[in-house]
Amino acid sequence: MTAQEFQDSLARSALPSLILLYGEEDFLIDECLQALLNHALDEGTRGFNLDVVYGSKTDVREVIALASAFPMMSPRRVVVVKEFERLAVSDSARDQIAAYLKDPLESTCFVAVSLHPDLRKKPFTDLKKQATMVECKPLYDNKVPDWIARRIESMGKHADPEACRLLQAYVGNSLRALQNEIDKLFIFVGQKQEITGEDVAQVVGASKGYTVFELQNAVGRKDLREALTILHAMLQSGQSPQLIIIMLTRFLNQLWKFGELKASRVPDAEIAREVGVHPFFLRQLVEFQRGFSPEQIENGYRVLLEADATLKSTSRDPAVVLDMMIYGLVRGVVEPEPAGREY
Repeated sequence: MTAQEFQDSLARSALPSLILLYGEEDFLIDECLQALLNHALDEGTRGFNLDVVYGSKTDVREVIALASAFPMMSPRRVVVVKEFERLAVSDSARDQIAAYLKDPLESTCFVAVSLHPDLRKKPFTDLKKQATMVECKPLYDNKVPDWIARRIESMGKHADPEACRLLQAYVGNSLRALQNEIDKLFIFVGQKQEITGEDVAQVVGASKGYTVFELQNAVGRKDLREALTILHAMLQSGQSPQLIIIMLTRFLNQLWKFGELKASRVPDAEIAREVGVHPFFLRQLVEFQRGFSPEQIENGYRVLLEADATLKSTSRDPAVVLDMMIYGLVRGVVEPEPAGREY
């Protein structure tokens, strides 16, 4: 089962005597462990009934002795063995583990934890027959924004989709790193209930130097020198070329939508909501939109698309590709090299 399915099952069914938590996403493993401990043990007796050991630092006989002990002032005790793959490294150790797994003590919840198990070999083949298997694997790229949104909702606030995508682009897919940045965002926004892309840029982007919002503002002002300076600083700090293209595409989308709504005489408050910016930044967007005709915006889309295709299909230096992209956005379209050629 998945980590979420396991946590949901704790309230519905009896606690298993044998559990294997495995996979490379250690944040999910830690969450499952915390949920299990909260369910199985109360704070008053946890010190007597919880043992956490490491397979690399303990002996198999000690582990079995801990698992075979009865609880004190509680119906259950929990024994957690981290680095379980490093515990049973000899035939004798594997045999001892196998013997316990066949007849575990019902009052003990034995939890094996392994980030890199070989499920084809003992003792994992024995665990597969007897234990509840909980896979804690990293999330796929397209699942991470939803995880961020649910996480923020569970903590009492709401994040718009752009904020979730931007947070992933800045931080990556590590759930632990994402949670750290979410905690910072909560401190930053205070009592405000909505977390926006601008919040993410100020909190997370600022820690990485220049932000994509500063880059798009330089492009909006058509300040080529400033835009290139910011671009080079962003690339040097390790920011993703794909993120830069995505966010500049978002910027052109805002300019295009703003122009259409303004021509339809839509009120400013509604424009800000539809375009996805805080009303405070609407005046700035007005200035930018004046400098970009519909034809220039359309050309900008083509420049961004060609840069993205070049990055994906050739081995050209990303800095060179993005330099040409920024020049094309600010000064006009630059004819790209054929996408199939490499240099």
